[in-house]
Amino acid sequence: MERDLLLSGLPGRSNGPAILRLDFWRPLWRIGLIALAIIFALSTQFLFQAGLYEIWPLADILRGWLDHFLDLMIVGGCIFVAVAVAASLHIRPSFGEHLPLLASIALGAVSGEMLDALRLSLPLDASTFGVVLAKAARWFAVGGLAYAIHTLLRRAADAATQAHESEFQRLQLDRQVTEARLQSLRAQIEPHFLFNTLANIRRLYQTDPGLGRRMLSNFVAYLRAALPQMRHDETTLGHEVDLARAYLNVLQVRMGERLRFRLDVPDGLCALSFPPFALSTLTENAVKHGLNPLPEGGSIEIAARVENRRLTVEVADTGAGLRQSGGSGAGIANLRARLAALYGSEAGLSIELNAPRGIRASIAVPARFSRADGD
Repeated sequence: MERDLLLSGLPGRSNGPAILRLDFWRPLWRIGLIALAIIFALSTQFLFQAGLYEIWPLADILRGWLDHFLDLMIVGGCIFVAVAVAASLHIRPSFGEHLPLLASIALGAVSGEMLDALRLSLPLDASTFGVVLAKAARWFAVGGLAYAIHTLLRRAADAATQAHESEFQRLQLDRQVTEARLQSLRAQIEPHFLFNTLANIRRLYQTDPGLGRRMLSNFVAYLRAALPQMRHDETTLGHEVDLARAYLNVLQVRMGERLRFRLDVPDGLCALSFPPFALSTLTENAVKHGLNPLPEGGSIEIAARVENRRLTVEVADTGAGLRQSGGSGAGIANLRARLAALYGSEAGLSIELNAPRGIRASIAVPARFSRADGD
């Protein structure tokens, strides 16, 4: 059994051409110390033989034990040296990866038993060689079994390592796909608002310069809030609220009394994490599909709260409601996809009727502080 330890430092397969390397044999002194401890433990079986202490005096018993310990040390040392030399050779698989190590076990066992026979001054006749080969065969069987167990464990460890690396690569690929998907979804932000706003600013500067300057100021505030968020997968609720406020201020100049809005977001929630442009999507939908179809327009209320460690943000409008709202629904579909990519099942998006008229859209995400808050 001591061969199990002596063989535990055998090299495994490399990522390149499979060769036996000496890298695993550098800490030989550690393996030697542990092997010595195992040989010592095995030698003590001599001291527990039945009736031993009734026949022999203690001094003779200790001398016999030391002699037995020396026998094990000689054979174990020979096998250790033979295996170490075989492990240092660069043997290619075409020659046989396991054959040199198994041969080294046999050679070390035979050499060790021969040294024991010479130490005991036994006659080198046929019977002595038979005893040596029989004992060496026992050592080879034990060492071969230990090497087989070691090889199986090594292959299992290699397989587990490869599985771990494959899983890591799969997760990396999934992350890259998710990031590419988020970039694609962010690229679908409707550009009509930007062009319409610039056209309105140009027209107002011709008809009402004061109102044009007000709209331009709000538009600049919107761009300052919107552009930095395109570089992140998450932002803060405070940044999203600033973006929605700037957006509504721009539209309020254009729509006049047809657009009224109110924000009910406690300051303590502004540092919480929130997906970028999620609030903007709901706000744009409320204006485009809720208020725009009505000649009288309507109002929009944005509110936020935290319950059971979940941040819920609602956008409620008094617009046309589900019956008259048009559009392809691409914005809501993209928003659902972004929430799923960022939070999985931890986030949710719900849309329901708002009393007495309009739509109430809610986003619920885990309540946690944003990494982007310090950007």
